[in-house]
Parts: sequence; C-alpha cells; structure tokens
Amino acid sequence: MAKEDAPSINGTVIRDGQPAGSVYVRLVGPSGEFVAEEYTKDDGVFEFHVAPGTWTIEARAAGAETAKQAVDVSSGAQTVTVEL
Repeated sequence: MAKEDAPSINGTVIRDGQPAGSVYVRLVGPSGEFVAEEYTKDDGVFEFHVAPGTWTIEARAAGAETAKQAVDVSSGAQTVTVEL
C-alpha cells in the first residue's frame, strides 16, 4: 500500500471560529480503548495513522467541554474538523 493510501485521520480543532493550537487530542479505538494522544500544532492540526475501522477523536482544552467525533476510516486520509 502506498503511503498516500495508508489509512489516517487528519483533522483541525476549531474554537470560537479559529484553529486552536495546543489542544489535547486523544484517539480512541473501535473497542473504546485509548490508543494515542497528541497536541494540535499552532494551526490546530493533528494526525493519527490508523487501521481501517471506526475511531473516536476526543479534543480537550482548558475552559471548554470535551468534543468527541466518530470517524469511519477505510483507506486513505479521512479529514475531520472538531469544534470545541
């Protein structure tokens, strides 16, 4: 499988209409297990390389509710926007 076809979740976290940097983002697997974590870059972007399946993205920032979004991944990059 070519790298550009490898399954991944690419996303941006938005808060108050703007990309939100330094937001804690968790990847939760199809069985509800914690898989990975990272902080968004200054432009609000995050990326996880995953296997095909249904994943959940959880974004948390100080002073905001935790936002959760399910993402179905089959192949290639799935692009999501998570709003806090």
